[in-house]
Amino acid sequence: MQLPPDGIGVEISRLFYKLRDTLPDTITLKTHKVREIKPINENSTLGEQIRYYRQLANIEQRTLAKKLKCDRGVIFNLENKEMKLVNIEFLKRVIKELKIEDKLIINDDYIAFLLNNPSKTIIDFRKKNNLKRVDLAKMVNIHASIIKKWEQGKAQLTRTSYNKLKKCMS
Repeated sequence: MQLPPDGIGVEISRLFYKLRDTLPDTITLKTHKVREIKPINENSTLGEQIRYYRQLANIEQRTLAKKLKCDRGVIFNLENKEMKLVNIEFLKRVIKELKIEDKLIINDDYIAFLLNNPSKTIIDFRKKNNLKRVDLAKMVNIHASIIKKWEQGKAQLTRTSYNKLKKCMS
């Protein structure tokens, strides 16, 4: 810390001496309001759970985004919006970064499906029911090349396609 020149320091001391009776005995410092963390339960969405554990670890969206090399808006959308298409690899990176693999409750059947080897599930369903890709594609109302991409892991199901597939599989 750099001290003021002698003349200034003496003047400051005199000023405080003159003001000593007018200054309050206590000084209150105002800080930022502590953000309340919204609790989660068994019905909380995956995004709500991620936000909860991120806040619990006192990590800002901006900081998490920087670690994951993405825009903060990606984290915001993950935590606050129902995703029509979930990037499973990115989701796995978020879960790993926050170290919450064993804490999440996956109560969204679409995300649970995507996390549990959807390619194999689709292939197994098709073979069990003796269906060709074309047959399953007609049932789901998509092109057979999409079924092939799903089975090869080269494309991911949207939530809408998953819901159609789920009806066929039940």
